[in-house]
Amino acid sequence: MGAVIAFARSQVGKGYASGADGPSMFDCSGFTMSAYARAGISLPHSSGGQAARARSIPRSMARPGDLVVGPGHVGVYMGGGMMIDAGNRRTGVVFRKLYAGLHIERL
Repeated sequence: MGAVIAFARSQVGKGYASGADGPSMFDCSGFTMSAYARAGISLPHSSGGQAARARSIPRSMARPGDLVVGPGHVGVYMGGGMMIDAGNRRTGVVFRKLYAGLHIERL
């Protein structure tokens, strides 16, 4: 997961665009798809499709590199209750605290 984490960190500050998967703009699933590709893991460009390939785990078991999933959204867990995700047009790719309604999934 080191490659996933390194990629995610290097994308903070980039923009958001629906359907984008880099290199300068991402949507949420394009961001995670691109991050996991660095580790040789192929994911679909869909938050639901990515969640369907993973299994839910308790937050207490979360490890950096796990998926953070919510309704229509996905990001990368970074540890310490923090995540990186491509939030929306206003935020772009950001490092932030997990918020209510999200759960952790592991591939």
